[in-house]
Amino acid sequence: MLVSDLLELPDLELELLNLGRRDREVRGVYTTDLPDPVGYLAGGELVLTSATWYRDAADAEVFCRALAGAGCAGLVVGSAVHGRVPEPVLDACRRQGITAFTVGDGVSYATITATIDAALRDATGPTPGAALHRGLLASLAAGEGPAGLLAPLRLTTGIGCALLSATGRSTTGAIPGVESDRLDRAFRNALAESVFPSVQSVGNSTVSIHPVQSPIARRPSAGYLVTDGDYRDREPWVVDAMAQVCMLWAMSEALRQERRIVEERFLRESLAHLGAGDDAAVGARLRSLGLDPDRPIVAVLAATENTAYGGEFAAVLLGELVRAVPGTPEPIAAEPGYLLLIPAAPELPGERLIDLVRQAAERMRPLVGRGRIVLGVGHAATSVAALRRSLHEARHAHRVAALSKDWFSASTSAELSSHLLLLASIPDDVRKLFRQRLIGPVEEYDRRHRTNLVATLATFLAASGSWSRCAAEMHLHVNTLRYRIQRIEQLTDHSLTDPDDRVDFHLALAID
Repeated sequence: MLVSDLLELPDLELELLNLGRRDREVRGVYTTDLPDPVGYLAGGELVLTSATWYRDAADAEVFCRALAGAGCAGLVVGSAVHGRVPEPVLDACRRQGITAFTVGDGVSYATITATIDAALRDATGPTPGAALHRGLLASLAAGEGPAGLLAPLRLTTGIGCALLSATGRSTTGAIPGVESDRLDRAFRNALAESVFPSVQSVGNSTVSIHPVQSPIARRPSAGYLVTDGDYRDREPWVVDAMAQVCMLWAMSEALRQERRIVEERFLRESLAHLGAGDDAAVGARLRSLGLDPDRPIVAVLAATENTAYGGEFAAVLLGELVRAVPGTPEPIAAEPGYLLLIPAAPELPGERLIDLVRQAAERMRPLVGRGRIVLGVGHAATSVAALRRSLHEARHAHRVAALSKDWFSASTSAELSSHLLLLASIPDDVRKLFRQRLIGPVEEYDRRHRTNLVATLATFLAASGSWSRCAAEMHLHVNTLRYRIQRIEQLTDHSLTDPDDRVDFHLALAID
């Protein structure tokens, strides 16, 4: 069936708005309101949309460029949302050579899909893809979630497949002969290449990684479907089946997002009441979210700097904790990043929570680039008043962690009694000036003479001023060490035998 044949199907009541390539073959129907559906199109689809993604001409350009790049047969824009098709959408269709139709409210997308599917079956006869499509829809209707989509796909195609979380953690299924660590590397390589679907070599095997569009703008994919082999070598109906799984998964995420919006409102109201001191209202809101304020709750604050996807990347990383601890609401935006309230569990102390986020960040390291991730964790609060303190602790711990310049840094409330809290409360320019005045001359000497005095100073302080321990650790003669320390004292006009001066050195070295 050609796109020009659609006008001959009277039940559709399509109105032609722009004639692109009339010889485009229609191979199926795809319904979407994703702003950029490029990862879910295999080519030959008649795309149906309500255009809820449309805000301005830039949105139209992104959407239509995705359709043209994938080789879609045409576009049908409904009138329920905007009344008439926005002119920038038609302009984008003309530029991209897309045949565009509109349809009245009296014809449902289900009718369009059923009519075209029937016409295609009459032309080609039944295919395994039709039965698979029914199985996928039945799984989704039964509320089985993304995991329920794998069984129909595997049974119908015979292909090994697995699902990855938004951070690349394997959640369901497996690829025969591919261990989890190799799959992690393949995922990182795919992120680094930034082209999806991605085909990756894994030892003697090959896998294809398909993205699932997030329902939240400017956020990484909501998850990934991994299939055995190179998807480009599969039959068209199999490739279409993979796209259907990703599309239905994206739909289930969009439905979940509707619930998240309500949760976010309740959580924001909880924080507002917390700030106002209305403990009873806070408790009521938290209980509506499934959180018991009389049981331990931990506040976690995460932020990113100079990473791909900006602050939304922090929300994705905290999502690992949402999956790890049942009953955890989704994180909400809170300066300087995203805030999460998580039910505390004995098996998941603050350090373990940090480890889970760190592991997720490692899998997504290509998106970090030269940026960094900073995490602060408060104590486990068992009352509304204690939760107020936990929130403050998470913010202070975040400031302490931010003192480090490592790509991933995190602090817990246990570290807030240290001198690092004092440093975190001092303006950044004052901290840097303090370090520069004390350590700057030593660093300059190291640069000019290719010496290692700063490292010597740090090791000497870590050894509590023990000459023998420091010399042994640095593989130096004690006399050489004494010469280096003497040079440091001359450059800084500070004495390492003076306790006050040692404190100054400790503080200065703690500032990166």
